[in-house]
Amino acid sequence: MRKLHHKLVLFIILLSSIILNSIPVLAWTPDEELTASSAILMDTMRGQILFEKDADKVLSPSIMCKLMTALITMDKTQLNSKVTISKNAAGINGASLNLTVGNLYTVEDLLYGIMLSPGNDAAIALAEYVGDGDVNKFVGYMNETAKKLMLNDTYFVNPTGLYDEKQFTSVRDIAKLIKSAIANPVFNSVFGSRGIAWINGKDSSVLTNQNKLFWSYNGVDGGKIGTNPKQGVISVTTATRDGRRLVAVVFDKDEESTLSQTTQLFDYGFTNYYNGILVSKDTPLRTIAVQNVDVNLISKIDVYYTYPVGQSYIKDISFTKNEKLELPIKTDTVAGVLKYILEDGTEIDVDLYSDKEIVPEQDYKTKIKTILDENRDLVLIVTILIVIEFVLLFYNIIKLIIKIARKMGHPSK
Repeated sequence: MRKLHHKLVLFIILLSSIILNSIPVLAWTPDEELTASSAILMDTMRGQILFEKDADKVLSPSIMCKLMTALITMDKTQLNSKVTISKNAAGINGASLNLTVGNLYTVEDLLYGIMLSPGNDAAIALAEYVGDGDVNKFVGYMNETAKKLMLNDTYFVNPTGLYDEKQFTSVRDIAKLIKSAIANPVFNSVFGSRGIAWINGKDSSVLTNQNKLFWSYNGVDGGKIGTNPKQGVISVTTATRDGRRLVAVVFDKDEESTLSQTTQLFDYGFTNYYNGILVSKDTPLRTIAVQNVDVNLISKIDVYYTYPVGQSYIKDISFTKNEKLELPIKTDTVAGVLKYILEDGTEIDVDLYSDKEIVPEQDYKTKIKTILDENRDLVLIVTILIVIEFVLLFYNIIKLIIKIARKMGHPSK
C-alpha cells in the first residue's frame, strides 16, 4: 500500500511538472508598470527601439539643450581653449557653478560643468565663445545640427534649456542625439564621467554627476539628469552589458520615479533582447550569373543586429544586383546588396562581394597577349637578344658576301 501511495505521489509530481513546463511563461514588459509620461529604450548599435511610450510627446528641451551645446562645442573648438566669463554668463538664471566674471576657464572644464550639473552659466559662456560673442548665432548651430541629425521634433531657442514655449524636443530625439554623440570619443568621455575636481579661482570642490544611477545600477557608463519645474524630471542614461549598450530616456514627475523606471527599462532590455550575427562574413549568401559565369557572393564582415530572445525578428529579405557588373570582377567591387527588414522596421543593407577574382574565358590570341603583358620585362630582354642575334647574323652574312666578292674579283693564278 505504501509503495502504491509513493508511486502515486511521484506520478502526480511528474504530471504537475509536465503541465507547468508546457504553460508558456509570459515575460514582463514595461507596459505593465511603467507610469512615466514619456520614455524610450534604444539599442545604440543600430538605433533599434526596444520599447517606447509616447516617445514623440512634446517636452521642454532643458536637458537636450545642454547635450547639444556640449556636442557643438566639441566639434567647433579645442578642449584647452580659454574662455573669458562675461557678466551675462555669470548672472544667468540657473547659474550653478559660481563662475567669476573676467576669469578664464578651459573649454573642457566648462563642458564638465554643463554635463555634471545644471550649468546654465557654463552653457552661456560656451555659446558666447563658439558663437563669437553672439548666443543667437550659436543657437543657429544647434538647430542646424538638429536638422542634420534628423531630430524632427526638436527646436532650440537658447543653449540653457530655460523654459521658452517656442523650443521643444522629445525623448525619441534625445535618444537619437545620444546614439550619434557617443561616437565622439570626447563626448563619450564627458558624458560618462562620474565627477571631477572643480577649481574655481582659489576654491576647489568635487563636481559630481547628478544622475544617481552611476552608483546604483551595474553597467551605467553615461548619464545626465535635468529638472523642469513646469513639467518634471528627465533622465538620460546609457548602460553596457556583454558588449551591448542601451540608452534609456525617461520623463516623469519626480527623480525617484524617473530613475527607478530607467532601471526597469534596462532590466527589460538586457534580459529580453540579444545582439547576434545577422550575416557571417565569408559565407556564400547568393550566386549570380555574370556573362554566363556563376559568381558566389559573400559579406566581408560579420553583420550584427538586436532581436528578442527566441525570435529571428527578420520580416523580409531582398537582393539587388549591381546591374553594371561585368567581367572581370574584382573582390573589392560591390556585386549586390542584401537588404534585411526587421520586425521593428529597421533596414540593414549588407554589401556583397565576389568570393574570388573572376576573369572571362580567353581565346588563343587573348591568352598569348595576356602572357606577353604579364611577362613584359622578359619579353623585352628576349626581343633585345633576338635583335642582337639578327644584327650579328646580318653582319656575318655581309662579311661572307664581301669575302666571296673579293675572291671572284681576284681569281688565283
